[in-house]
Amino acid sequence: MVGDSSPSRPLKTVETAIDIVDAIQRSDGSDVQELAREFDLAQSTVHGYVKTLENRGYLTVDDGEYHVGLEFLNKGGHARKRKREYDFIIGKLDDLAEQTGERVQFIVEENGRGYYIHTSIGENAVHVDAHIGKKIHLHASSAGKAILATLPEERVHQILDRWGMPEYTQHTVTDREELFDELHSIREMGYATSEQESITGLRAVGAPIQPYESNPIGAISFSGPAHRLTGDWYAEEVPNLVLGVANEIELDLKYQ
Repeated sequence: MVGDSSPSRPLKTVETAIDIVDAIQRSDGSDVQELAREFDLAQSTVHGYVKTLENRGYLTVDDGEYHVGLEFLNKGGHARKRKREYDFIIGKLDDLAEQTGERVQFIVEENGRGYYIHTSIGENAVHVDAHIGKKIHLHASSAGKAILATLPEERVHQILDRWGMPEYTQHTVTDREELFDELHSIREMGYATSEQESITGLRAVGAPIQPYESNPIGAISFSGPAHRLTGDWYAEEVPNLVLGVANEIELDLKYQ
């Protein structure tokens, strides 16, 4: 019997199946021929993968083209539901979005990436691609940097080694030393900012949610167009609003 201490060895077939799903999602639909070319596999082999995934509900087919199936939504909903504190956090985010008219979001870190768990949209909020479940690099967003600032330096290096620091816009911080300097400032201020680093024209302020003496359960971010987030509103009032909501959430979760 193999014990827990045995070295892990990825199963190639499972990796290939996941890579195929990722490719289909990235292309917003692919057929067997396209997938066979991309992965340098026989069409019969690819057909076996996609039919198995289709039969289990993870893929759906439309006129010969495969798309991601709703079974992933079922699994994602379960992953979100088991964190009961999320429902409480969502109410606070909705209140802040209604109060300010802007966009407020909650992300969590898992395996070194950030995942959008909830988005609250105020009446004046800009619409960007930040759907529930969207995966992001942590270094390029205010909420992501807020999370990184709470982690041990060794863990941050591990995350950056694994996922890199891709450039989303000309403002994205892609130098590791510069990022660590910023994380130091974030720890002192308690909040992070994003100066059009993930989306050109969008500014954001983020703060971690850390009610316990462990890693944060996530982070909230407040974002809006750069021409509206200016002056004292952006430099002082928004950070105070975000920190206030984060503090309320932490206290309520800690003593509920």
